[in-house]
Amino acid sequence: MNAIVTRTAVKAFGAAAAVSVAIVAFGQGLWQPLVIANLRFHPEVPWAAPTMAVLLAGLLAYLSGRGWPRATGARRRELFRWNAMPLPTFALAVGAGVLGLAAFGGLWIAAADLIHIPAGIQPKMTGVPLPTAISFLVMGALAAPLSEEAAFRGYAMGMLQKAWGSAAAAIVGSSVLFAAVHFLQGLDPVKLSLYFTAGLLFATIGYLTNSLYAVMVVHSLGDVLGFTVLWPHDAVRHGMGLADPLFVPALAALAVCTPLAILAFRRLHRVAAPLRAPSLPAPARALGALPIAA
Repeated sequence: MNAIVTRTAVKAFGAAAAVSVAIVAFGQGLWQPLVIANLRFHPEVPWAAPTMAVLLAGLLAYLSGRGWPRATGARRRELFRWNAMPLPTFALAVGAGVLGLAAFGGLWIAAADLIHIPAGIQPKMTGVPLPTAISFLVMGALAAPLSEEAAFRGYAMGMLQKAWGSAAAAIVGSSVLFAAVHFLQGLDPVKLSLYFTAGLLFATIGYLTNSLYAVMVVHSLGDVLGFTVLWPHDAVRHGMGLADPLFVPALAALAVCTPLAILAFRRLHRVAAPLRAPSLPAPARALGALPIAA
């Protein structure tokens, strides 16, 4: 009996991994070739970003239940968690996420100053016209969060929650997949552990609100933090420990924002309780639904 249960759990994890990787491969795999093409052909015109925006809209429309086959539309809407929420709950979820990001940023800098973290892949913007560079930054901060949230906090977490019967296990399982898909940033256990931690943060928001709206915003802000502070910090030589001027502010952010984030998430757990169903959410609204309930 235990062997059957184990095989079923492993099979569900494999299915969730395959589906989430496929979504991310489409959502981000197309963006990088578009960037390269834009840099080679008319870099003065930022045409890659609007092209990617159209492709992302098509992806999200399909994942939210539109398109063929219609027989799977309801299931796709259910997994996508495109659910409305009251404006105060949305604001609370984003605020809790921002506090979590501040603590996470402190953790990342502190870890990089205590244990060397190899630099990840950073886009080279030297010589790129400013409008095109800005369009790359904006779309880069949108493409990953939109596709990754749909993949991991939507489909993967929903599939695992149904198969395993545990929201906590689904949160952990989807975070493992989220960390694993970032292996291109370096097969470093510390860095992958940090991505796992970020996955737990995002998954908790998605689960508590039973929606992807707030967590997509938080993930976008997290990518902006990464583009502007965390990844450049790893890419340049810097002192370790107290020799790095960012070390003490990072520890302060970690010490101050962690308890504040915990309090905010505890409040979100209470406030957003009506939005959560016992297992999977009820069928979500289609792509055109407003994110805020009246």
